[in-house]
Amino acid sequence: MKRIMIAICLMTIGLACQSQPQQTAVASTGAESTYNISGKIKSSISGKVYFERMNDRNIPMRLDSVAISPDMTFAFKGKIAEPGIYQLNIANQQVIGLILDGGETLNITADGVSTPDKAATFSVEGSPMMAKFNQVVAESQKFRQIQTDLQNQFDAATQKKDEKKRKDIQMTYQASEEKYYASIKPIIAELGTSLSGLIAINNFLNPERDFEIFAKTAKQLEAEGKNHFFAKLFVQDVKRRSAGAVGADAPDFSLVDLDGKSVKLSELRGKVVVLDFWATWCGPCIMSFPGMKLSMDKYKNNPNVKFLFVNTYERVDVSQWTQTVKTFVKQRGFDTFPVIMDIGGEVAGNYGVNGIPAKFCIDKEGKIKFKSTGYLGSSDAIVKEMSHWVDEASK
Repeated sequence: MKRIMIAICLMTIGLACQSQPQQTAVASTGAESTYNISGKIKSSISGKVYFERMNDRNIPMRLDSVAISPDMTFAFKGKIAEPGIYQLNIANQQVIGLILDGGETLNITADGVSTPDKAATFSVEGSPMMAKFNQVVAESQKFRQIQTDLQNQFDAATQKKDEKKRKDIQMTYQASEEKYYASIKPIIAELGTSLSGLIAINNFLNPERDFEIFAKTAKQLEAEGKNHFFAKLFVQDVKRRSAGAVGADAPDFSLVDLDGKSVKLSELRGKVVVLDFWATWCGPCIMSFPGMKLSMDKYKNNPNVKFLFVNTYERVDVSQWTQTVKTFVKQRGFDTFPVIMDIGGEVAGNYGVNGIPAKFCIDKEGKIKFKSTGYLGSSDAIVKEMSHWVDEASK
């Protein structure tokens, strides 16, 4: 499911390259429900307020408009076909994002315009779900600031070659991350299968570490018979991801390496196999390679451990794919990596890869033991993760 960006919350989640094609929109199937929106504007402005729905490309589609009254109020009343992401555009001066399931009666107070000293603000009353969603947004914004501060400290420590400081910062980050997730998960649970809940799960939780929540919510959506656009998209995405879920059988494949030799996963049964899905254009993929090389070197004398670098989702014509990768690994000094070619991305799709780099650890029985997406931030962190994976999967 593509990440849903709205005016309430504009965020970038994780350091990974989004690799999957966009989902195709499905037709609305929900029952119509009403909405009532009344508002008061603090500033003295004239013009119209527009009620708009965001389409699947995040483009606002105008549904209704009303003139701002002399007493600076406005009101909308009507029906929506199904839950969706909407917005109020106040005279092209201020935009207010709304998540509507239907049946809401909202009271909005808005500045209407920004000043040189302050951006326009607003408040929305009447939607407990939106209020809880905004709590999650606020917690996320605080965590993002912590991330930025720690990253700056980490970069400074790296320049000074202060290894102790780097490790202390990494531990601080891990503790902050755990505290952040502990704060938002109870709030998200209260949102349930509302549209605010689906957006919160998809934007603020990690499908690798929190897949159980994704799967539980998808099952609940089906049990409740919710089949609107976002519900269908959410369920479809969970089902796709479950193909590469921890504990599942690793999908078999037969791919060729850069020398044209075949590599078949099932023939490696009895070994611990680490798969690293990557592409030449993916910055975080390349940033993770030094750590992956150190990890591979650590186990190079262990015949029961195999690393495979699965090149996928390249942005070149199929006829140029192999040569592009050969040239890249040679120029970058990665020609010792055991690269195999997932031309067309079928294997990545079978593993539910939505962003790269994506790493999977397959145990001796052929089951997915661990998985992760994105760059961890340092070679040390990667080696630590890979060592944990391989040692646990070898037991």
